[in-house]
Amino acid sequence: MSDITESVRALLDKSPFIRFLGIELLSVDQKQARGRMLFAEQYQNPYGSMHGGSLYALADTIAGTLANMCGNAVTTVDGTLHFLAPALHSEYIYCDATLRKSGSHLITVDVNITDDQGKLLDCGCFTYYRTEMVLAE
Repeated sequence: MSDITESVRALLDKSPFIRFLGIELLSVDQKQARGRMLFAEQYQNPYGSMHGGSLYALADTIAGTLANMCGNAVTTVDGTLHFLAPALHSEYIYCDATLRKSGSHLITVDVNITDDQGKLLDCGCFTYYRTEMVLAE
């Protein structure tokens, strides 16, 4: 595992919010990341599907993790998530993030959220600002 990958994974481990949501990073490299979170009652809305805020947090976390692979800390500039179908009857909800563009200041990442059967639930795009803070040398 590279130094940057270890640094990025360590960032996730330090976040109480990410731990609270139970978000797991399954894989990450320079172009893609995959993560998941348990479909659990505490993350559901009153209708029994996954709350949109939980889905957005999953997407922002996994996309931001991919953006951090640039070697610098990043901060979210913008994020759009299109809710296409309710997240229901799944053990886990998955997020796949794909790097669209990595510039000197802005990094853009596309996301897809799926259930256990691979059904597309949400799609979106996040933009991050690359800060001067270096994550790993």
